[in-house]
Amino acid sequence: MLWWLALAALVMLAGCAAGESQQYAPSSAQPVAQASSAAGSGAAAGEGAYTGLWEGTSTATCMPLQPDITRCNAVVKITFQMFQQGSALTGHYGCSFGTMVCRDTNTTGTIRDGKVREGGASMRVMLPDGSSCLFNGRPSQKNAREQLTGTYFCMQGGGYIEQGRFQVERSY
Repeated sequence: MLWWLALAALVMLAGCAAGESQQYAPSSAQPVAQASSAAGSGAAAGEGAYTGLWEGTSTATCMPLQPDITRCNAVVKITFQMFQQGSALTGHYGCSFGTMVCRDTNTTGTIRDGKVREGGASMRVMLPDGSSCLFNGRPSQKNAREQLTGTYFCMQGGGYIEQGRFQVERSY
């Protein structure tokens, strides 16, 4: 647990030091109906392999020292509208009611510092209340549907808020 907190603090400091500039999806980045086969194979994803709308859920895991015990096993519906250009990911995050409301009623967010590397995707989602969540996932194929599964870790002011796992499928 201490390991995760130290890693989160380091990532947070690196993001602050970089002076994150606001990013928007370029007009040339259009959602695609099918991803390249590289995304489904786990190989390094090709240009635009993550571009599109991804829908699914996230589930908060219960941890000792969790600040909000009421969110243990909370499931919310999430979406990522992602645009990939080279190895960069930008876009938007959405959250809606599942078994519980979205944390602090954050229903929208902006994908910043998104990267595609070594067959996976990592992105920071900046939320309206000033918190951010780091999502790290790997693509896979299941029943001919493209999926992205992984973990997330949310923090605010350098402190831990919530962590869990997520799974999304490409809608288009």
